[in-house]
Amino acid sequence: MNMTGKDIILGLLIEKSRSGYEINEVFETVFRYFYKTSYGMIYPTLRRLEKELLVEKNIVIQEGKPNKNIYNITKKGIEEFHCYLKSPIDPEKRESEFLVRMYFGGEEEKTIIANWLRSRLSLLENDINQLMSNHKEWRDKMSYTQIIAYEIGLAQFLAEKQVIENKLKELTEKAE
Repeated sequence: MNMTGKDIILGLLIEKSRSGYEINEVFETVFRYFYKTSYGMIYPTLRRLEKELLVEKNIVIQEGKPNKNIYNITKKGIEEFHCYLKSPIDPEKRESEFLVRMYFGGEEEKTIIANWLRSRLSLLENDINQLMSNHKEWRDKMSYTQIIAYEIGLAQFLAEKQVIENKLKELTEKAE
């Protein structure tokens, strides 16, 4: 069973009731490291989940600002999410513009390849720093399995960083 945004939204609503905006915040912070989505996916998915009776929407009246829709998972939604958790784990599919460039970039000049490596290294360092910073905020709230996900994600970034640093060094030594 392929993981979808639906599965993640149901999982987030098991944790606690949330607005679409709050769900998007989690996608942009926690899940941005391992699940690609767009803001435009969240509300259509919530509407579909509501039609399927997997979530319920409660409208919170707010003075001076628009009303807020808060979504709660239903018993049926909890059952659906647990079916997803019990399904076999599919092979992972990774999308990486950087790796596509590395695959096809064999005929490019070494300076261009070095620039790609430096660019990816910079992005990795930003992600690593952000993950380490977030960990200070998240660590006391993380479950055992969330800690596993965090540590694997960080280890993957650190390993990729090491490979890129080694390849940059090789390129530099060959150029001299």
